[in-house]
Amino acid sequence: MRKISLVLVWLGFVFLLLQGAGFLFYQLEVSKPVSGYGYPAGLTIPHAQLGYHYQPGFSGLFKGSAYQQIPIDINDQGFRDDPFDPVPGEGRRVAVLGDSVVFGAGVAQTERFTECLEQRGDKGAAGRRILNLGVNAYTIGHYATLARADFLGTGPEAVLVGITLNDFEAMESVGPARRMQRHAEELHKPTWIARIQERIGRLYAVRFVEELETRLTYALMNADEREDYHTKWMRSAAAGWQQAENRARFERELDALIEAMQTAELPHAFVLFPELNALREPAEFDAPRQLLRSLLNQRGQHYCDPYDDFARQPDLQALFLDRDSVHYTPLGHEVLCAAIERCIDAQALPGVFAPDAVSGDREALDPPPLSRTLSGGLSER
Repeated sequence: MRKISLVLVWLGFVFLLLQGAGFLFYQLEVSKPVSGYGYPAGLTIPHAQLGYHYQPGFSGLFKGSAYQQIPIDINDQGFRDDPFDPVPGEGRRVAVLGDSVVFGAGVAQTERFTECLEQRGDKGAAGRRILNLGVNAYTIGHYATLARADFLGTGPEAVLVGITLNDFEAMESVGPARRMQRHAEELHKPTWIARIQERIGRLYAVRFVEELETRLTYALMNADEREDYHTKWMRSAAAGWQQAENRARFERELDALIEAMQTAELPHAFVLFPELNALREPAEFDAPRQLLRSLLNQRGQHYCDPYDDFARQPDLQALFLDRDSVHYTPLGHEVLCAAIERCIDAQALPGVFAPDAVSGDREALDPPPLSRTLSGGLSER
């Protein structure tokens, strides 16, 4: 018993030591945390049509040690946004579809490009109301399903579809969908256990240990491993586009999405989200973006490609979350917002953010050449 007591005292001392060290590390901001953002337990629920969706009314926090203070609040329609109820004089209701980039992984709701677009819309006479319909890991199939399901009653007057470079994946193969399937088969961890583990994970001691483990793992990687750590997502996406099955699925779902929006007579357009590796090494990683441009051009679809706006920034890494080549920092969201505004000013997205003023000119509505996609011009890549 004496030995057991000594062990317990020693463990208590170690815990208090780590708790104090973690408190000082995070509260005094000794250095920038590097651990991932993570999604809280209870955020996602099964959905008959979409496979999974967000729990209406959910309130929580990102669970990664670096993002513990960022809240996630879900409205009654199951999206991370304020209530979608109509407001007098709100302007044009524009739904923005997308995955975790639109959702705003790792940033506060107010720091996303969608909120920026809504604020900038106040300068116009009509204004605009942006409805953020982003859900992590959603793909082109989810967007088509949302369109066929009347956007779950959110009532948009126009639609902007955000495309990430792995959106060719099948709806049932993405991570959250597989977890929901395990729930259906009762091969899952009970939610109450996950919530207890999540709360334990918010202790300074646990966060600090996770931080140390992440930093040690990265420090022990050799140069090739570090390079692969940063690029393996994009290598996977680039390889995925080479598979005929993936490309055929994407084209099929893209056509279904376009047809659904045309049937509903909803003005629509697309925005292509830039990726860090494609910006740094376009010769190796930019093929998927060029293919997406080609597919949209073939179908006469309007789109905004902010690639050059990102490429002109002096510090590309500052636009992306730490050790992440896909999700944007608040600065990255600001750059994306400004790029979309430039597309609007260049009339590259006619009818989406305001009633089309040139609807009688068919030539003016055709997708502009690459050099005119954004005002100020783009170079061929």
